[in-house]
Amino acid sequence: MGMLEKRPYGKTGEHVSVLGLGGGYLNKYSYMDGVATVRRALELGVSYFDTSPFYGQGATRYGTGASQAILGEALEGRSESFLVATKVGHFAAASRFRSADAIRTQIDENLRLLRRDSVDVLQIHESDWQWWWTDTPQEEMGAPLDPSFDYDGSPVMDVLREARAEGRCRYIGITANDSDKLARVLGKVDVDTCLSAYGYDTLRRGTRRDIMPVARKAGVVMIVGGVLSSLHDTAVHPEWLTSPPPWMTPDLRADFEGLYRVQSECGLSLIELTLRYLLADREVSTVLVGAARPAEIEEWVEAAEKGPLPSELHDAIERLVHDQGSS
Repeated sequence: MGMLEKRPYGKTGEHVSVLGLGGGYLNKYSYMDGVATVRRALELGVSYFDTSPFYGQGATRYGTGASQAILGEALEGRSESFLVATKVGHFAAASRFRSADAIRTQIDENLRLLRRDSVDVLQIHESDWQWWWTDTPQEEMGAPLDPSFDYDGSPVMDVLREARAEGRCRYIGITANDSDKLARVLGKVDVDTCLSAYGYDTLRRGTRRDIMPVARKAGVVMIVGGVLSSLHDTAVHPEWLTSPPPWMTPDLRADFEGLYRVQSECGLSLIELTLRYLLADREVSTVLVGAARPAEIEEWVEAAEKGPLPSELHDAIERLVHDQGSS
C-alpha cells in the first residue's frame, strides 16, 4: 500500500491521517479481532482513533467500555504517533448528565480502560441532547434545544475545561448526530473540535450545510463519521428499487436509483465511492470509519490512498440528492 494523506488538525498544529478509526464496532467479532484491527490500522498509517464509553457491539444501552479497553490494549506501548479521542456521556440517570462529579468519575474510568494518564481529545457525546444542558429536561433527551441557554457555562463544559487545565486532555470538543442542533451548540461553546455523525455522505449534506460554516468561523477541527449510515448497507440492493423498504420515501428511492446507477457505471464499491467523495472536502480533517477486522481497515485505507474522486464522478454524486438535510 501507499501512504495515507495527513491533514492539519484544525489550528492546533497537529496533523492526522485523513482516515480515522472509529471504535463503535471494534468488538463486533471478538475482542482480539478488535485489537488486531487497531494494530493493523497503525501499521497502515492511521493516526486518529475515536472511541466512547458507550461503544461496543452488543453493549447495554449505557455501554460496556469494550471499545476503550480494546484501544487501550492495542495502543499500549506503541511508538507510532497518533491521537486518541474519547467522550463523556450516556449516563443511566438523567441527572448525571449535569453532575460534575459523575462526569469526573467517568473520565477516570475512561482513562483506566484506555491505559493512559491522559487523552488527546475529550468530547461530549451527543451534545444535541437536552439532558446535558438543563436541570428541567424534556421527557425526550432529543427535545428541541433552548437557544438562550448558557451552554458554555454548563457543568459538562466546566469539567472539560478543568480536565484540559489539569493535563488530562489536550483538546475538548462536542459531537452530535443532528447537524442542525450541533450547529446551534457549536455556536454557543468554546471548543477545539467538532465531530458530526450521520450528516455527510453520498446522500446527505446536513453537516456541510449547517455545521461547517459555524466551525469555519470558530476555527475548530472538523471531523465526520457515520459516513455509510444513509446507505443502510455497503452492498447494492436493486430489490429496494422494485420493492422499497418502509423507510424509503419516493425522493430517497430516486436518490438510491441515481447512486446505484453511478456506482454501476464507475465500478467502485460503495465504500470507496463514499470515502473518496468525502476526501474532496478540504475542511474535513479526518473521516472516521468503522472496522472490526484487519481486512476491513485495509479496504478503507486502500480506498483512501487513491485520493478524491475524479471531478466528473464527484459532480455526479453532488447532483444526486433531493433532500440536502441531515436525515
